[in-house]
Amino acid sequence: MAGREARFNQTTLVDTTPLPASIPAVTEIGASSAPLLSASFFIGARCKAYNDDFMQCKTEKPGRGELDCLKEGRRVTRCAKSVTF
Repeated sequence: MAGREARFNQTTLVDTTPLPASIPAVTEIGASSAPLLSASFFIGARCKAYNDDFMQCKTEKPGRGELDCLKEGRRVTRCAKSVTF
């Protein structure tokens, strides 16, 4: 084992497949964790309904919630962006 060379995979995979038209387009927030953490109280208060819809969708579709709930996730991101900027 000591004589074997270490192999590291540094390749970043990016999926360039466009999303379907049924999922609303939204730009990412682009903020680090510090500003998001400081605004989390306000984001949580304003975006509670959207976040509840997203969490309910993920609960109803275990295992595929991230893929099947993209529309709800985008709504949460859009709402959070309206609070922070």
